[in-house]
Amino acid sequence: MEINTANNTGSEWGAAFSKRPIFFMSRKEMDACVDANGIIHKSKLKNVELREDTCTLSSNDSFRRPNTTYEVYDKDKGSVFLDLNFLIKDETSSLKGSLSDEKDVDFYNFTIPFPNFQRNYFSVEAYIDMPEGCDYDLTLYDRYGNQVGKAEWDGEGRKKLTVPNWDIDTNEYCLKVENGNGEEVSPDDFYRISFHITENKEHEKTDAVREAYGNLYSAFNRKDENWRDYLDAYNAVLRETEQNYRKEMEQLHQKQFDSLPEEKKYKGERTMWELLQDLAEGKELSETEREYVKIFANLKDTEKAQQRAELKNGFSDAFVKELEGMGISREDIEGMQIRIGSNGTVTMDGIEDETVQEQVQKLVEKKYSDKMYQYYIGIADSVGNLPYNAYQYATDIQEVRRYLKGVTGTDISLEDLYMMPDGKIGGLPKKADNLINHTKSNVKTERMREALRNIIGNIRISGDLGIPDFTSQFRFEDGAFSVVDSGFAVNMGALDDRLTPSSSGGMYADMYKYQFRKVL
Repeated sequence: MEINTANNTGSEWGAAFSKRPIFFMSRKEMDACVDANGIIHKSKLKNVELREDTCTLSSNDSFRRPNTTYEVYDKDKGSVFLDLNFLIKDETSSLKGSLSDEKDVDFYNFTIPFPNFQRNYFSVEAYIDMPEGCDYDLTLYDRYGNQVGKAEWDGEGRKKLTVPNWDIDTNEYCLKVENGNGEEVSPDDFYRISFHITENKEHEKTDAVREAYGNLYSAFNRKDENWRDYLDAYNAVLRETEQNYRKEMEQLHQKQFDSLPEEKKYKGERTMWELLQDLAEGKELSETEREYVKIFANLKDTEKAQQRAELKNGFSDAFVKELEGMGISREDIEGMQIRIGSNGTVTMDGIEDETVQEQVQKLVEKKYSDKMYQYYIGIADSVGNLPYNAYQYATDIQEVRRYLKGVTGTDISLEDLYMMPDGKIGGLPKKADNLINHTKSNVKTERMREALRNIIGNIRISGDLGIPDFTSQFRFEDGAFSVVDSGFAVNMGALDDRLTPSSSGGMYADMYKYQFRKVL
């Protein structure tokens, strides 16, 4: 599919978007198709291969990873970096990824890259091509963490799912890739994710939303004194659509459950919450219980329960086993507390033997601090419950501080950094400046540049509220680790209010918002 700045304009507008969505090129896409002479070659964005990003602290093992930009290698220009949304714009391109082992899970966030009103006319399909002999699950979650699609075999050797058209507002989604049959996998076995746009044959489900919004928009722009009547009508349609969204989701989940083989259908009396609590405590769920949770549970609740279980059992056992190889027993570390600062510095107490404490601290610093940080942000409510903007800001702080200390050996005051007219980051020490501002074709430095720009902008917006810093804290008690939520020193509610743009009047100020809680 060819990408245009806008597909068509003028008298052909209506005919254009009825056949295909309107796509606007992002700055990164423009840069990717411009040659050394400044000439645009849209053919450069054909058959593009995006590479899975696993090199940064925020890997793709969690749905709340802040980075959604992927490397595209070009032998002539070096690497460029595109969003996953690009794959919807160009159906010839794909993302190439792999599962590191049979328990690995990969997440990919994307946004439907065309205007909401066009969701009425088009559907988006996601495909996964798998290595020979592999059976991976591809599951879709909406912006609220609801499971809204599971890929099924399409008869052509791959799996396919359709992004639901239950409304024209929900455009943020997350894809989850995991090993479906539990068989051994190789990191050299690659899968590919691609997209395809089709006609929305169920557009009548959202016709009323589109029409009500069009009436409101027209009345407001022509300064109709009764425009609020159109707003009331639109809000009424939104409330009805929200209820229909819930109904469609419930019907989908029931259909998925009914399609399970009889031996995989859960017939117990425990509630979803009770099953998730069992999962969080590390109790083994039966196959029927696992299938039930996969269908009905919210993504956020499931991942938190899994993280708690992994920390308590698998991680704790592996950590103790390594210590035992050093001559340190589980009893020697009972009651210890570990703190990992935002710059990656590890401190600890609670171990009487100073030599043992020093050995444990070095082990955490060398091997486990990044993994423990991932457990913390997945389990601690103070971080996990943050809205998207505040969450990305807080986790960007952690990743940038670790990186800058790693390359410079010292802590760098983020408040002293600034944007220069040429787009480079000012205020960095020489070594960090060379890496951040002058390194090309490197996915990690690209990620750090992106994070630093966000941080500098957020510091200006947040003003005197301060930086959302936090320390990842853990306690080893009763033979296992648990998270100690340290919270934030700044007012995160007030900070989020400043980071999240609010409607300043007009037709959007009193527009109804769905009561779903956003997760993505």
